Amino acid sequence: MSAHVYTLPAAPARIGLPSSVKGLAGAAVVVGAGALGWAFASGELALAWSTYLIGVFFALGLGVFGLAWIAILNLAGGTWSVSMRRVPEAMTAWLLPGGALAMAVLLGAGSLYQWAHIDVVQADAVLTHKAPFLNLQMFTIFGVVSILLWAAFAALIVGASRRQDEEGGMRATRSNRAMSALFLVVFAITFSIVSFYFLLSLDAHWFSTMFAVLVFTDVSQTGTAFVTLVAALLVSAGALKGFLNENHLHNIGKMLFAWTGFWAYIYFCQFMLIWYANLPEETTYFLRRTDNGWMPYMVALPLLKFVVPFVLMLPRDAKRKASRLIPVAVLVLFAQFWELFLMVAPALGHGADAAHAHIPVVELAGTVGFIGLFTLVFGWALQRHNPVPLKDPGLAECLHYHS
Repeated sequence: MSAHVYTLPAAPARIGLPSSVKGLAGAAVVVGAGALGWAFASGELALAWSTYLIGVFFALGLGVFGLAWIAILNLAGGTWSVSMRRVPEAMTAWLLPGGALAMAVLLGAGSLYQWAHIDVVQADAVLTHKAPFLNLQMFTIFGVVSILLWAAFAALIVGASRRQDEEGGMRATRSNRAMSALFLVVFAITFSIVSFYFLLSLDAHWFSTMFAVLVFTDVSQTGTAFVTLVAALLVSAGALKGFLNENHLHNIGKMLFAWTGFWAYIYFCQFMLIWYANLPEETTYFLRRTDNGWMPYMVALPLLKFVVPFVLMLPRDAKRKASRLIPVAVLVLFAQFWELFLMVAPALGHGADAAHAHIPVVELAGTVGFIGLFTLVFGWALQRHNPVPLKDPGLAECLHYHS
């Protein structure tokens, strides 16, 4: 029996962000900072902090999904993705700075969360019942511990992957498989808690058993869209020629397509169960988002996040061509902003002061600013290491993968 011997292509040069991308990212940061500064200076504290929350949670989701993506493929034995693994690894560089920025939301808790006001809690039976969990001290403890755990797992998993570049062998692959299994258990618990505090508690009277699953699906779809966007841009630029091609794009395109369908399933299930049961403590969430001009925004959400990307990605070629994947990935990223806007903005008004629908100019500018900052950190992390894990045992199989 003869063994196949594969000759690897020449090692690619380290990849950095093009100056044009750095310029755009820098301009995005300036625009976002300007929008936030204007909102704070004008005294619109609810608008300012809601803008901050939307943007910082968007970016935090990208960072933590980079690690989740690595863990999922480590456990699945997805050797097809080895040559693009440096992309999600670089995404994890955001966890510590992004986590610190996310915890700064506590500075605006009084403008965002009803339960942050002691007098409101004492006058409300539901909030009093939730107070042992829903308070600023517990928010701080759970938030900081969750982010530190994510950063610690990222240091272990990404660090082992990079050491493999020097040592080679199977040791890092085996250890990362075990660490990935442990991380996904921890991630499921901690991410659920983080989503409860940052987003669900905006509607403190609302009950939902599917909210954490929905937010996980949001982050998974958006994170996959970001990896897809970067991979497609690399293929277009020929930056990893010989290491990344249309077969790899096809697989990640199928992942994005699958997450898009799964999001529709989870979103519909949450809506259908609440509509069918018709319980006041559950229907309040959707009633608030269909009154006061919010209905068109709600109708637009499934179109942006499911119908349009689903139809665009149906053909086989749409998942193999960088020119067709790039606009779909950008659309999914915008749709994530739209959903976070609908989670946050309508929740800021209560009773006679219910929030009214508005064009999210400030919120979008703020989110673009956070995306720009995330991009700069991502680019810095990407260029510090070899763009391909050349000594990974699965690399040869990855390079000869056909889809």
